[in-house]
Amino acid sequence: MDILYKAGSAVLLLVGVLYPLGAIYLMMKFLTREDFPRPSPAYMMLHFVLIATVPLAGILGGFAGFAPALWQSQVIRVIVYGAGVLSVVAFAMLIVSSPRQPKRGE
Repeated sequence: MDILYKAGSAVLLLVGVLYPLGAIYLMMKFLTREDFPRPSPAYMMLHFVLIATVPLAGILGGFAGFAPALWQSQVIRVIVYGAGVLSVVAFAMLIVSSPRQPKRGE
């Protein structure tokens, strides 16, 4: 079971580190395409919230998996759970509010 915790912690750390890089890259590609309409400020704000909360939950959660004494802190636990819940809510809102991309030829 200990190996499962360590592997999950490593995955959380990787997601926490790599998500902002991928999200910024995809947002940059989306904003530079001239054939797509510009996204709304609320849509962009959801992306920025995710760029902040996913690494916070991933990195702190990953470190807490490697150092169980860190998980004993109520403050760290509240931060990780809060950032995780906020990330899930922001992902759901992003999926619901995603702009429809025009088909080729339209």
